[in-house]
Amino acid sequence: MYTPITLTLGLAFLSTLTSASEWDRLDKPYIVPNLDYLQPGLLDNFPPTGSNNDVWGPGWIPKDCKDITSDANLNPADITTYNVHYDDCNTAWVVCLHKDSPTTLDNMIDLLGRVPVAARQFVRHVVALPDTFGHALNSNGNLVMYDITGDLLTLYLHETAHSLDFHDAYNGGQLSNSQNWIDNYNQDPNVPDPYAQSNAVEDVAQNTVIAAYNVQVPGGYGGIEPQANNIFHQYATVQTWQRESGNLLVPGGTCGRRLDNSETVPVDDGGSKLRRGVRARGEKPDTSLGEGIEVIERKEFHTGDSCSRTWGKKERV
Repeated sequence: MYTPITLTLGLAFLSTLTSASEWDRLDKPYIVPNLDYLQPGLLDNFPPTGSNNDVWGPGWIPKDCKDITSDANLNPADITTYNVHYDDCNTAWVVCLHKDSPTTLDNMIDLLGRVPVAARQFVRHVVALPDTFGHALNSNGNLVMYDITGDLLTLYLHETAHSLDFHDAYNGGQLSNSQNWIDNYNQDPNVPDPYAQSNAVEDVAQNTVIAAYNVQVPGGYGGIEPQANNIFHQYATVQTWQRESGNLLVPGGTCGRRLDNSETVPVDDGGSKLRRGVRARGEKPDTSLGEGIEVIERKEFHTGDSCSRTWGKKERV
């Protein structure tokens, strides 16, 4: 058990920070090397969502998937695109899987479906690509998984947390550059792990994983981590504002808003690298949002520069 501590409330969002930037490195020591020890509890208490899927016809791809794949010096023609229809939403999530990615479609569907729909609404596409080591980032609401294997729900929650933060899910403001976050961060002697030391953006994301655990797993974070008090104000701030913003980290419910899907574009742009036969396009997929779904305004952001965590068994090279 941890001792209750007073939490500074009142979400005062700043347009500019006078004392620091949310991208500045943090200098507090960490309490654990990583959050992998939370995986079993999260998997046991964030259940999968029922779903079915269908594959896109040939010749078409979401523009964001195409751009992300091309930026990784990979061939968009090697992407297979799927609609994933979860039982809790009348609009499919569109996911893009490269033929050489070690990630499986079933793994993508399972882990994305375990993210509570209130938070999943802030995810645009999931893109799985090959690389020489496992890492991930969030680009404008797209979760991009490079060489990811395993049931890494902590990773999906972490990357979704960036979408919540940058798309102002917390009562209309970005948490990581708010005075409220600074005030509560300053009350703690530690941050969770080395990844959280990267900057306030990554610290908020890691504390979102911890807040999700604390909300949903019996015994909470204090039941598994004896130093929970040392980062209490950080994860409790996320927990407070996810509750005030509609229980973003609590399973259940249905979708009512979504990031819209990126434009559907031809795979073949005339480049010489594309596979033969890709020009034979099928019917253009309809990716419009379902009836009654409010469109979340998409923000431009990219977390790749602060992506420092290696995930899975392969080492960074």
